[in-house]
Amino acid sequence: MAHPLEALLALQEKDRKISKLQREIRDIPARRADVEKQLEGARTRLEATRADFKKITADLKQIEVEIGARREKITKYKQQQMEAKTNEQYRALLNQVAAEEKEISALEDRELGLMEKSDAVKTVLAEREADLKEEEGGIAEELEMLEERFQEVQEDIDTLIASRRQLTGNINSSLLSKYERLFANKSDFAVVEVENEHCSGCHMKLPPQVINDALNPAKLVICNFCGRMLINRR
Repeated sequence: MAHPLEALLALQEKDRKISKLQREIRDIPARRADVEKQLEGARTRLEATRADFKKITADLKQIEVEIGARREKITKYKQQQMEAKTNEQYRALLNQVAAEEKEISALEDRELGLMEKSDAVKTVLAEREADLKEEEGGIAEELEMLEERFQEVQEDIDTLIASRRQLTGNINSSLLSKYERLFANKSDFAVVEVENEHCSGCHMKLPPQVINDALNPAKLVICNFCGRMLINRR
């Protein structure tokens, strides 16, 4: 007489495979999110560099406008110098021209610094655009692989579930119900073997009577320590 737990051991092997594959299925969305987060980081860095470049460009334009306005003032002051009626008026206009020229010199120094910074940022911008393009290609490939793996795993699960259904048709419904509750509770093994007088589930030493009873196909033997079903194959 075959031991009824033999069929449960075969069922348990399938259930463990199903559980493992289902965990992988559940992990895939998180792996997708990690990959997309990596891409988002590259995009954020690129956008930050673009914003820096945009600000430098705006600052350069503002400096050009300000230099132009001050040069217009110088032109105006020089015209007024020609029309000055006193030495005091002439000197005052001369001082104003000098002040404007000093401000223009400072603005031009700042403009030169910004132009150098603009060149450096432009180089970084080109590098980050290239990095993002490369990242997008690699990530697209990785996401495609994850999607393919998702489909493969789902097909494997469907095949195992169909095979499981065939197995459960030959198992006593009461015994099956007990097994399913125990497997859900333990999350690893519901049926274990006696190995060297120990329960292979919790590794505790079993009483001689329990070891002997686990040989009997007519008896459902439970480990005194962990509550798993025991089968003794000698």
